[in-house]
Amino acid sequence: MHIQPLFAETDIRALHGLIRAYPLATLTTQTSHGLDANLLPLELIEAGTCGLLRGHVARHHPLYADAPDDSALAVFQGPNAYISPRWYVNGQRSGRLAPSWNYVAVQARGRLRFIDDAAWVLAHLTSLMERQEAHREQPWSMADTSAPFAADAAQALVGFEIDILALSGKLFLSQQRTEADRRSVIQHLEREASGTARDLAALIVP
Repeated sequence: MHIQPLFAETDIRALHGLIRAYPLATLTTQTSHGLDANLLPLELIEAGTCGLLRGHVARHHPLYADAPDDSALAVFQGPNAYISPRWYVNGQRSGRLAPSWNYVAVQARGRLRFIDDAAWVLAHLTSLMERQEAHREQPWSMADTSAPFAADAAQALVGFEIDILALSGKLFLSQQRTEADRRSVIQHLEREASGTARDLAALIVP
């Protein structure tokens, strides 16, 4: 991912926060048929310098059945939205404007290893679920499903971990524009029908 200095996020805590906020990753790996990308929810564990990612797939999934290389690239994408040139207050005066797209993304490179252990998978699923349910008024828990069903599900899955060797982030949030332009972008995004656009507006610094 090409990251210009103005848009780079290098703080590990901030990057971890974005991963936890947007845990559905595009995980790219090398298979015998070439590169393959899969959308998978990943759990972040704070370990080592950059952290550790945990996930799971079905036993018949190509990631497990046909992955000859252990290199892995996970991209976590936060909210994104189209930015109209008409929203730039100062740009209207100068004529120096063009359509843009604001977005937030984190990239993690690492080594993937599989864990064929039903107890590990069950613990991982419980942890992953608890984080997503924590803010709900009536959170669902593993106790709400039958033990035999949970055990069967864990047996049908295989876990994996990715030791993060390099972590980088890009916040493309109109930093190159004037304060007046950024405030205008925020106001317009807040009026968009898309919830993603409104989420993005909350990340832009006026």
